[in-house]
Amino acid sequence: MSRRRSANPTIAISVTLPRRLVEELDQVLSYSQSRSKWIAQACEDKMQKYDSPLLEDASDRQLMGCLHEKTNDPFLKKLLLQILSK
Repeated sequence: MSRRRSANPTIAISVTLPRRLVEELDQVLSYSQSRSKWIAQACEDKMQKYDSPLLEDASDRQLMGCLHEKTNDPFLKKLLLQILSK
């Protein structure tokens, strides 16, 4: 019987990290956790921010509305409200 193949096979790469960062990572991970899996998940999380359909599909008006909700600057809020009311 042959072994089942992975649907998403991995490849080995070489990455250089500062010693301090590796030491911090080793402190966070338990003995049974994999550095490779942790780094792969961190990369996946970062890539999802770039692939976010919310930004691609949002209209200018929606983006400005979100910005209006998040800002505390009264001048910027007033300016955004003027633009949104057009």
